[in-house]
Amino acid sequence: MKKFLLASISNIVMIVLPLLGKPSLILHYKIILIIVGSICMWLTQPPVTVKETTDKKSSDKSSVILILFMSFISVVAPVIDWAYFKTEQNSFSVITLIGICFIVIGISFRAWAVNRLGKFFTATVQIKEDHNLITSGPYSIVRHPSYSGAFMAIVAGGIVLESVIGFVISVIAMSIAYYVRIGIEEKELIACFGNDYIQYKKRTKMIIPYVW
Repeated sequence: MKKFLLASISNIVMIVLPLLGKPSLILHYKIILIIVGSICMWLTQPPVTVKETTDKKSSDKSSVILILFMSFISVVAPVIDWAYFKTEQNSFSVITLIGICFIVIGISFRAWAVNRLGKFFTATVQIKEDHNLITSGPYSIVRHPSYSGAFMAIVAGGIVLESVIGFVISVIAMSIAYYVRIGIEEKELIACFGNDYIQYKKRTKMIIPYVW
């Protein structure tokens, strides 16, 4: 219930409110696709809470807030560009289809990563007492597959809406968010696992296989 509530609030703030000037577009099939994708993302991960954000501030350094803020920008920018600066909202092309594939693949990959990490997956950066270093499944492909999946799904909004400026803004915003978050997270992981994590880091890319 808490996850669904968070999903509902986020969609109202990031999608419904920006479209109040064009209410007829709120039920547009492209917007529905993005909303469904957003709900699926929220439902496949542990809910973020104010208490956890406050309690883990020393290890997380408010990176979860940065991610939420950058996600807000990444969703709102293409929606506004599409709704208010494009004359044709109904076009369906190969680009739209690519965007839909990005959403499906991104959410699926993220869900796989969250499931593989199990109880060790948290919204904030934290190391549990019995924490294990997971390097199998999606973690054998990249070190932070949950971020890879979320990145794909979030920037897909700009692709589905065929908003070039929205896509560019979302790529920049989420790159900054995850670069900062991963830097904070990996300091904690190295402190916990030492050379094991350093060796894992050397042989496995961060969020894009063979690239970054």
